[in-house]
Amino acid sequence: MKKFLDIQSNLDALKPKKFEERIYSHKKDNEFVIPKVIPFKGINTDMLYIKDGRILFIKYMDTTEELFTLLDEELLEIMKEEHDLLFDKMKKNFPEISYNYVFVMPFIEEIEYKYGMDDFIDKHVIIGDKANSILKSTDILEDYLKDQVDEIIRTIFLQKICSEYFTITEKINTNKNLKKINYYKDDMEYKLSMMDENQIVDICSTNYGNHAIIGGANTGKTTLMLGRMIKLAKIYPHHKFLYLTYTKQQANYCKDLLDLMDIDIDNIELLTFSSFIFKLAKINNLVIDYQKLKNNYDKSFDNLMKQVDNSVKNKRMFKGIFISEAENFNESELVLIHEFLYSTKNIFNVSLCKAYNINNNLNIYKCRARAIEYEDETFLNTNYRQSQEIVEFTNSFCDKANSYIATMRTNLSSQVFAHTNALFKTNDDVNIIRVEDIDDQINAAIWEVEHLVNDLGYKYNEIAIIYPYNKKKLKNGKIIYFQYMLRKTLEDHNIQYIFAEDTVTNLTPKIGITISNIYTAKSLSFKAVIVCELEMLYNHKVEKNDQDYLVNDFVGDLNKVYTALTRAYEHLSIVLSYDREKSDIINIIESSKQS
Repeated sequence: MKKFLDIQSNLDALKPKKFEERIYSHKKDNEFVIPKVIPFKGINTDMLYIKDGRILFIKYMDTTEELFTLLDEELLEIMKEEHDLLFDKMKKNFPEISYNYVFVMPFIEEIEYKYGMDDFIDKHVIIGDKANSILKSTDILEDYLKDQVDEIIRTIFLQKICSEYFTITEKINTNKNLKKINYYKDDMEYKLSMMDENQIVDICSTNYGNHAIIGGANTGKTTLMLGRMIKLAKIYPHHKFLYLTYTKQQANYCKDLLDLMDIDIDNIELLTFSSFIFKLAKINNLVIDYQKLKNNYDKSFDNLMKQVDNSVKNKRMFKGIFISEAENFNESELVLIHEFLYSTKNIFNVSLCKAYNINNNLNIYKCRARAIEYEDETFLNTNYRQSQEIVEFTNSFCDKANSYIATMRTNLSSQVFAHTNALFKTNDDVNIIRVEDIDDQINAAIWEVEHLVNDLGYKYNEIAIIYPYNKKKLKNGKIIYFQYMLRKTLEDHNIQYIFAEDTVTNLTPKIGITISNIYTAKSLSFKAVIVCELEMLYNHKVEKNDQDYLVNDFVGDLNKVYTALTRAYEHLSIVLSYDREKSDIINIIESSKQS
């Protein structure tokens, strides 16, 4: 728990107090402390203290003797009202949970007048020497603990009241203090685990102002962003918060997650950026020309953004705004979004991974997200999803890709690809399968699926086949209908499959394997992934003397490869037909395996 000493926030509700820091410092092995727990909106406690399965909410009051002399009755009434409110909500929502709630007041030596609140003060207020003794030892808290709560019931209870500290997990249990929770919904099993201490520290370290969250694939950027938003929505129940994504698929995933965890979203709006603009346009009775949008979407949407910017006079709507997939937003979009924050005491967070930019607006010379000036940046590098074998291969790919780009352009301010650190090992190395042509690619992918199911024990719904595009037009005018060819072969082998569309997320029940181009697989992950037909990528070679836009396009294709590689978390196979002489991308992939 000493990690919690690193919590840094300028929000009063999250700012650590010395009392908390002392408890974090001398916590015993049989004590479990969770910081800044808000069991219900509007009830802000400083910590949840658990010893031997017994639960105690604690709130630290730094009220001075002088202030208490003036306002003793009012302060006692406020504390009792909060205690009674928690009591009523706990009785209604968790009647089986035994707990206590205490207020610690170390600067008050004596409460002379109790105003009829004797029982409350005696049982729930700790003052003077007794309060100060907690700074040296938590033994005194033993007197305030109630009955032990069963571990399973306690874990489910904590997930309900500390939902911002829990996440969907696959392979690992990120917090050893609690068991994983298994949920079953729509014939799907979901595993929830409390986050590790580093993640909880990052959530509690929310600050006013502009902040960037940067990290490679699977490092918990979305988890952190959602955790911060949920936490703030609880702290400020009468204020609104906005969470924006670039893709429908990511928005659907976040909505599914909030729904699965039964999180109150009354003061949260979760939308794609385009949906947000269309919603504002309709609310403000702006003209939306759907025919123009159909003919030239980008130009028409830009015009609609300008209308929104000029027509919506009172934009200060949100206490906090969170932008996921910020690497795909352009400067004007980010600046416009920022205008919808309160003018003071606002929170603006973006998460980004430069290597995830696969939407043809990549600029390797600058990061468009930096249209906003950030007060600090949080760098994440723990890979919570992928095995050590896949991470080591991907890290090698990142190194070689960065080195290759550097030989093309020496004037880059930062690298595109970032390392991550794995938490588990599978003893299943990344496979590179060499074949002759497109037919062999498809046959090899089918063989891999059958091998995964029949020999390694995977289920079909745990497997994906990922490729660059559904179809590709060649220079001679012919079109390769790769997805059609793959579907036909799967059907010939009686293998069920689904398409990875916008409505398909990691929480969606799946029948059969998933087939997907890289774009619709970007927000998905699978136990086993077969990447094939990378030969469909348009930019396989680039030279130093090529124009900048050609280098950009080449790096964009490297980003697509990175995105495909990071969709697998246990087993990864890559099927290739081009050789190194034809493709620098294939050369980078193969040399990554040899490192």
